[in-house]
Amino acid sequence: MKPTTITEARAAVTYAKDLKWFDTMPGEQMTIRIHSNQTGGKVTVIEARVPSLMGPPTHIHNEREEIFEILEGTFRFQCGEEEFDAAPGTSVVVPRGLPHAWANVGPETGRILFTFAPGGIDDFFLEIGRYSLEEIGPLAERNDTLIIGPPLLQQSR
Repeated sequence: MKPTTITEARAAVTYAKDLKWFDTMPGEQMTIRIHSNQTGGKVTVIEARVPSLMGPPTHIHNEREEIFEILEGTFRFQCGEEEFDAAPGTSVVVPRGLPHAWANVGPETGRILFTFAPGGIDDFFLEIGRYSLEEIGPLAERNDTLIIGPPLLQQSR
């Protein structure tokens, strides 16, 4: 019998007092709760404060799953052909390759937590605020985010 090798594992911890919030889309703020460099690239965890009636364009991630947890507010999701509303406590897993979009449909700023597995998409979110929605396509593509349509709430207009 071979001896067991013990690998040193460490917990990834970010304290609330250490969070650095940054602007993304107009009125929206994000913070990286767990950077992928804390997990050997396995996951990225981001929290967003999303104004009412806002959300990203319809997009696809081909290299990672995206997991959402609704913290405050009501968010509408479109995942493939399915559309549904999600209240606080709801979790949504979007598999890689599935077109999706979401938007805060509540009257107040909502909070949403999203996790990417694997990670490695962290720095994309730091750059978003430097571009308009029309200009963001090339940056998004370099970060496994293929924009394929307008934001969810603009689709029916």
